[in-house]
Amino acid sequence: MAVKTEIIKRKNGKTDIYLSDTVTNKKRKVYNIDPKKSIIKFYPGKDRHGNEMFFLKEIILEGFNKLPFEFSQSGYVKGGVLYYLNKKLSNKCITKFIISKLQTSAFNKNEVILNYDDFQRLKKRLSRIAYESKIEKGKYVDEFFYDTFPNHYTIESETSRSRYLRVINNIDKDIIQHFDKNTVEKFEEFYEQLISTKYKAKDKKTRLVTRTKIKIDKLAVDNVISEFESLLKGTTSETDWGKFLLKNLFLVDSKYLKAISELNVVLAGARKVDFGLIDYQGHLDIFEIKKPSTDLLSKKQDRGNYYFHTDTIKAITQAEKYLYQAEGKRDILEKDILIEKELSVKVIKPRAILLIGNTSQLDTEKKKIDFRILRNSLKNVEIVLFDELLDRLKNLKGKVYE
Repeated sequence: MAVKTEIIKRKNGKTDIYLSDTVTNKKRKVYNIDPKKSIIKFYPGKDRHGNEMFFLKEIILEGFNKLPFEFSQSGYVKGGVLYYLNKKLSNKCITKFIISKLQTSAFNKNEVILNYDDFQRLKKRLSRIAYESKIEKGKYVDEFFYDTFPNHYTIESETSRSRYLRVINNIDKDIIQHFDKNTVEKFEEFYEQLISTKYKAKDKKTRLVTRTKIKIDKLAVDNVISEFESLLKGTTSETDWGKFLLKNLFLVDSKYLKAISELNVVLAGARKVDFGLIDYQGHLDIFEIKKPSTDLLSKKQDRGNYYFHTDTIKAITQAEKYLYQAEGKRDILEKDILIEKELSVKVIKPRAILLIGNTSQLDTEKKKIDFRILRNSLKNVEIVLFDELLDRLKNLKGKVYE
């Protein structure tokens, strides 16, 4: 059957695509594209043998203002995907099928949503299998003629190029679930070999390493942000916050290189600071953690001003006391850290960072102004709010990785 495609643009901004039989002059609509709503309706119709290509009369493409690559104007889906979707879904009482850029894949009562990334993954894999099948058929034909007519045909050994094609065409995220420790180490070794052998020019090697590092760092930062947000939503203890920040020291300040957990600055006292921070010059600072729910300001005003809440005053006083103790017993503290932690530090005018509260408590302009004045009045203690720390990380990601 000879067919031709006819594209009709409507006054309402929509576009219809028709297929016409050049012999019978019969035509049918295969697509209705609504770019304003980013919706495409696909009408599969019948194949060349007169069989319905899909059990539903209509497939909805959501989040598209033009035909995606996989959908031909001639009314079929490349890679034979439609055949397999029809085979798996036709007996499930489905009345609506959506391929969506906007929604995650979901199997509801009478509706199936297939995320476009998942759809692409299926199509890509089916195409690879078809390609591999083609190669295998070619190999079999080569072997057949070599076995049957050995004096007239030779058989080629597998080349590194053919091995490369077979490997590269089978790499996708589906195989990651099967990776064990040895496989991961093998990939790490392979990447080292890639860097050392792929490019001779130093600048190209540097670009390759930098690109990879940025991608990995971005993924790591995304994971830290996600974990941070999850901790903020829960009833996280000060101890768990401490563990999280010790793992992700760069959150506090990029100048800090090491941390000493539960540092005893009082020496004779039982109470220890959450951890000591050591910067790139070897100077020691003190880090104290309270909860995001800790009250920052007094409930009521005194002479028209808000003051630090009692809980915050206690935390500041505690931090100031630790600073006094640390500096007063400087020589002993430096020696103890050197012996116990094998770290050489300098206790010179240390400062304290107090992580406490949340900006959501500053719900009026007056509270914001008064808190800013109170915070800036502190000489030795820097107050950092939990959501400020999170915003700092997000801003860093935006500047460096986006």
